[in-house]
Amino acid sequence: MQDFYKKVYAIFCDHTILNKRAMTACQSMGYNGFKRMHRILNKEFNCLENELLNECFDKYRKVLEFEVRDYSYRPTSLKDHLAEWDAKLERDISELGKLNKEYFEKTGVECGLVKKALACMIKRYEKTGRWYRRFDEGGWLVHDCHVLDDRLHEMHKAEEGG
Repeated sequence: MQDFYKKVYAIFCDHTILNKRAMTACQSMGYNGFKRMHRILNKEFNCLENELLNECFDKYRKVLEFEVRDYSYRPTSLKDHLAEWDAKLERDISELGKLNKEYFEKTGVECGLVKKALACMIKRYEKTGRWYRRFDEGGWLVHDCHVLDDRLHEMHKAEEGG
């Protein structure tokens, strides 16, 4: 099971890093709603990383040996950000689905943390696809992008209790 946990941890770690970098990239581009969203997602994936480490020890009495790899993610525009994030989500949703199937075949149950991550990632994948298409059809008008960003800002501000 060590191999399973290492692979899942690597994906969670990638998304922690991606969301942290996306948070600062979006802020530097003037998209504070996207910044808030990525800050929340960064915290969520960081918690998933910690829960996975705890689960590995609690269930299998193994301290997970892992390497933190650098995930290169430095978009220069909202268009680049959404395209790259969407592709990463698609790849990792597929990989986590395969890993969850392997886990199920070995244990007879699904991995709850993988299911939790998949639910979050699938929701984001659906959103990024819609946003990208909407903005692409509209010619990436800055006003349109900022209207969505303002909505995201208000929604996530309330979510964070601000």
